[in-house]
Amino acid sequence: MRVVALALLLCSMVVAADFDWVTNYKEALAIAKKEHKPVMLMITQPHCNMCAYMDEVAFENEELADYVEENFVPLKLNRNIARKLGFRDYGTPTFYFLTPAGKAFTAPLQGAAAAKVFLQTIQKIKAAYDTQER
Repeated sequence: MRVVALALLLCSMVVAADFDWVTNYKEALAIAKKEHKPVMLMITQPHCNMCAYMDEVAFENEELADYVEENFVPLKLNRNIARKLGFRDYGTPTFYFLTPAGKAFTAPLQGAAAAKVFLQTIQKIKAAYDTQER
């Protein structure tokens, strides 16, 4: 029984739909500039249940993960680092959407959301980004 459970766990880990977060602000902006994508900054802190929900549930959704990976440079920063860079958090997680120059182009989002809701929200944010003059 344990072998079957372990095999199922390993299979689920292999097909997980997550993506790699960039953890350096300057590196994220450089990638965004090179790839002509906006940055999705997630501000987190240790022991944040809603941050864990986004990581372990929402961002494991294949459709959401694929959309983020294709349309954004995902950047995750601890709230202390984010504050030093001039970002204010409104609780965690807080999401900022930035141009490749590091300028926020929409109001920040605060809190967690189900994958489908978050996907719909960031699709609107990306559409707004695409229509703005940069």
